[in-house]
Amino acid sequence: MLETERERPLSFQQRVVRSFLWMGGGQVLGQAVTWLSTLVVIRLLTPMDYGLMTMAMIFLGFLFVIADLGIGAAAIQTRELAEEELPTMAAAILLTCGAGFFLTQLAAPWLAVFFREPRVTPIVRVLALNFPLMAIYHLPQARLVRELEFDVKARVDLLVAFASAGTSLVMALAGAGVWALVGGVLAQNAARALFFQLARPTSLAPDFRRFFTNPLVQFGVVITLDRILYFMYSYADVTIGGRVLGKELIGLYTVAVTVTSIPVQKVMPIVNQISFAAFSRIQTEGDRVRRNVLRAVQFAGLLGFPAFLGMAAVAPEFVPLLLGAQWGEAVLPLQLLCLVVPLKMFSTLLPPALFGIGRPVVNLVNVLIDFLVMTGALLIGVNYGLLGLCLAWVIGFPIAFGITTTRTLRTLQLRWREFFGQIATPALASITMAVSVGALRLVLVDLLPTVPRLVALIATGVAVYAGLILLTARSAVTELQKVLQR
Repeated sequence: MLETERERPLSFQQRVVRSFLWMGGGQVLGQAVTWLSTLVVIRLLTPMDYGLMTMAMIFLGFLFVIADLGIGAAAIQTRELAEEELPTMAAAILLTCGAGFFLTQLAAPWLAVFFREPRVTPIVRVLALNFPLMAIYHLPQARLVRELEFDVKARVDLLVAFASAGTSLVMALAGAGVWALVGGVLAQNAARALFFQLARPTSLAPDFRRFFTNPLVQFGVVITLDRILYFMYSYADVTIGGRVLGKELIGLYTVAVTVTSIPVQKVMPIVNQISFAAFSRIQTEGDRVRRNVLRAVQFAGLLGFPAFLGMAAVAPEFVPLLLGAQWGEAVLPLQLLCLVVPLKMFSTLLPPALFGIGRPVVNLVNVLIDFLVMTGALLIGVNYGLLGLCLAWVIGFPIAFGITTTRTLRTLQLRWREFFGQIATPALASITMAVSVGALRLVLVDLLPTVPRLVALIATGVAVYAGLILLTARSAVTELQKVLQR
């Protein structure tokens, strides 16, 4: 993704691309296991199980995102990381993780009262065991990412995926219900604690003497505020929906969000981890930052638009087929959410550049804008039920995206014309593909059963999109191939 420094035996761009390939390859293997396990688990569990887990994770997820006080991000962003800084960083992580554990134990009964669901209390208290596990792996993980040692991280992530997916699957098959999801999260963090410490042993002995004056802690605090706002924004829909719609409907909504978010949740964190570390290394070279932001947007558009619009186009076939008949009501919510996921993908692609150049406050304000706009839209939409909650994203998020992206591009000294120039062609080609697939369905719906019809629709969508892109954006495809071959 980043430009080649030809004077080096192994260029910076090659290191970044190699990191992406290592992480991507590890994720492909790990997620193949995870997705297969998830599909089986979804078929074994009920919407109520997912609804209970969603309710429990709202509060816990908030604490999870601030568990390291942004210290991991600070360790990656700083130009030099001295060994004597580690005890102060460990102090920050141990302090926040310890506070998170005890606060969770106290808050569990109040969460059950808020959601009018007493079964939330024991789930939340067991999930609190994740905090001491997270304290163990945050620093060694950050040190691996900082040095672009993604080959090691990929191996660890693969082992973690096996541990988490295997635990959830075994427990679901044993009839554990919602506890299969709880067990999967615990196994995930236990495996991370073990394997990251084995990969990069790091002392957790704390030093509180320079806690408040350390620049890394101060940077981490800004990152933490950003994460708090982002979490509030991310969970506003399930918080509002869980309170108003109840566990059955919010369970359907959660599965629709999960399916549409799989590419973003599994692929974009890889891109963002590598991009953040990479942009931090070239933070003083504005032209390189801008060129590589545009290149990343171009590649994301080429892959993201067809993936999500294609998913929306074939949802009537693949949702009942893969998830089971009980999830048929999730088809329309999934289709609506797919319409805005490409924009959400771009909105997660740009922050690493802001963090990398040391401008986290710009992104902090952006997240605040997202939160205010989307909370308002969701509060209005939930009055119209499950579909209203989804339409709030379709209508509200493009507005928030326009405002925040304008601010980000201005900070990076980029123009909207340059941004649109990277995504216009794949967007139009994907829309044409989705329309073609929809028209073909009208012809095939009475002629072919579900499986052959799904195969025909996917094949048609791939052919239409590939043909249009090769005709109108062959140079972009060629550039993507060259980058991946380096």
